[in-house]
Amino acid sequence: MPVRIAVIRLSSFGDILCTGPAVRGIRTRFPDAQITYITNPPYVGVAAALPGVDHVVAVERRGEAFERSLDDLDASEPYDKVADLQGSLKSDKIAQRLGTTDVLTDRPPRFRRAMLLGLRLRVGEFTPVPLRMVQTLAPWGVEDDGGSLRVVVPPDARDRVESGWNDGLRDAYVLVPGAKHATKQWPGEYWRGLLEKIDRSQRVVILGAKGELPQDLEGVDEQFDNVIDLTGKTGLLEAAAVLEQAKVLVSGDTGPMHLAVAVGVPMVTLYGPTVREFGFYPFRAKRSVVLEREMWCRPCSAHGSKRCPLGHHRCLREIKPDEVWAAVQKVVHQVVSDP
Repeated sequence: MPVRIAVIRLSSFGDILCTGPAVRGIRTRFPDAQITYITNPPYVGVAAALPGVDHVVAVERRGEAFERSLDDLDASEPYDKVADLQGSLKSDKIAQRLGTTDVLTDRPPRFRRAMLLGLRLRVGEFTPVPLRMVQTLAPWGVEDDGGSLRVVVPPDARDRVESGWNDGLRDAYVLVPGAKHATKQWPGEYWRGLLEKIDRSQRVVILGAKGELPQDLEGVDEQFDNVIDLTGKTGLLEAAAVLEQAKVLVSGDTGPMHLAVAVGVPMVTLYGPTVREFGFYPFRAKRSVVLEREMWCRPCSAHGSKRCPLGHHRCLREIKPDEVWAAVQKVVHQVVSDP
C-alpha cells in the first residue's frame, strides 16, 4: 500500500500557497505516496491546485462545527505521516485524530517576532516561510527543490474567466488596492493617481474581496473606460486565471501577491506595517520589486491593523504614485529581482 501522508494548513489562502514547496518536497521524497491536504472550506480549491496534492479534506473553522469535522475525519486507515504546517491547537487536535505518532510540526518563531514587534530587535535569522516549512520536514528526507510558489489553475476556472470577460483581461495591469487590514492599504487617492498614469488604451483590472475597495475608487470603472472592477466577483482560482495572463500586478502585502508569485506574473508590492523578516515575502519571484520605507516604527504589526498606532501611516503614505509607476515600468520591461 502507498504511504499515506496528511498535510495540515487551515488558513489563509496566501499561507496555503506558501506550503507548496513543502508539498512538492514530500511528493519528490515519497513519489508513490497518497497525499491528503486538510484545510478550511474556503481554501479547498487552492489546496487542490497545489502540485502534489491527491485529495483535500475540509475541516470547519470553529466551535461545534470544528468538533463535528474532527469526528468525520476518516482515520479507519491510519496515516503514516502528518505534516502539521499550521502549528496551532486546532491542527494539533487534527493530527492526533489521524492515527500516527510520526508528526512533524512547523512552529513560527514567535519569540523573535515578539522581539521585533516590541523592541525592534532582530534576533537571529528569519527564514522565508515556504523554506521554513520545507526545513521542518527535513527529518523525513524532504529537500528544497529550489523552486518558487506554484499553483495549477484548473481549466474550468479559466473557462469561467473567459466566458465572463472574453479576452478583455489579457495583458492587463492588475491592481489589488484593498486589504483585510486598513494599515496594509496604500491610500485610495494614490491608487487613483496610479490609474491616471496608465494609458487609456491599456486594460486595467481591479481584483480583491467584496467590501475592500477604497472609497476613492468606488465607481472607478464608470469613470475610466479601460477599467474592469472585479472586486468580489471572482473566486480564488478565477483570480489566479486573471493573474496568469496579466502584464503586471500591483498590490500590498496580501494573499493575491502570493497568488501572483505562484502563476509567475511580474509584480510591484508595497510593504507598510509588515516587514520581510516575518517570512511572507514574494518568495523567489523573478520579476519583482518591493517598495518600503525604513522607519523606526516598522514593523508595528504582524498582520496589519485597523489604524496606524501613531496616526500618520507614513510607511505607505511616503510611497508616491510616481515611484510605484517607475517600479511598474521596471518589472514590465526587464527581468528584475528583489530578494
